[in-house]
Amino acid sequence: RLVIDVVLNRMDSELRYMPDTVHEVIYQKNQFSSMWGTRVEQVDATEEVIQLVKEELENRTNYDVLWFRTKHYHKYGEPLLVEGGHYFSGFKGGDANE
Repeated sequence: RLVIDVVLNRMDSELRYMPDTVHEVIYQKNQFSSMWGTRVEQVDATEEVIQLVKEELENRTNYDVLWFRTKHYHKYGEPLLVEGGHYFSGFKGGDANE
């Protein structure tokens, strides 16, 4: 759910470098490693994932997460939480929509 929130929060962000559509967010250069090369072609969206996306669209779990990575926090943003081996960060320096 938090990864879904990263995508939705980036779309909603008014930061000039954040894209406005799901496609632009997930295909933004150097952002989601699963989208590099042919890895994306090896993954199918399960009914469970589709349902989670629908639920997050209706009732978002977290409005603060904008970045995540494994093993450690991203160099961008303010560390927020660790969940399932992913380190999530939010906007550093104030309101993300400034």
